[in-house]
Amino acid sequence: MTGMLKDWLVGLTCAAMALALIEGLVPSGTVKKVCRLAGGLALLLAAVSPLVKLDKGAVGDALKDYRSSLDAYEETLAEQYDQRYKTIIAERTAAYIVDKAAEMGVSCQVEVTIGYDGNKLPCPREVTARGAWTPGQREAFSRMLEEDLGVPPERQRFEESTP
Repeated sequence: MTGMLKDWLVGLTCAAMALALIEGLVPSGTVKKVCRLAGGLALLLAAVSPLVKLDKGAVGDALKDYRSSLDAYEETLAEQYDQRYKTIIAERTAAYIVDKAAEMGVSCQVEVTIGYDGNKLPCPREVTARGAWTPGQREAFSRMLEEDLGVPPERQRFEESTP
């Protein structure tokens, strides 16, 4: 493909140089106008000649390959976007949970796993909390996770840690 482009540029350049040389040698007047017209047509022919020589099947195949690579790239970008979006949601949800725990008087670390709801929207799926709490704090914390974030008790994990 680059060889064909190089040949085309060389041919176009040679045609332009030949046209300039001929125009410089031709005397002024009607003959010069006719030479300019003929030279312009020759330059136009040199410019469009690769289009005549194109293999339509090869161009079609090249366009299909380009479209396939573009689709693959688009899919990769969508996956990366989805992953970053889920990461942001997980981080902000964890920060929210840590703040709520602090309001309850509990210092903890939280990991949030993101899943999708029935509408295919990302939402908290599982929560793992590490901290030291009383049974009452743990129950209130569990209730908060279920009511505020929709994480049922079976997807909540609590790990005891000493401060």
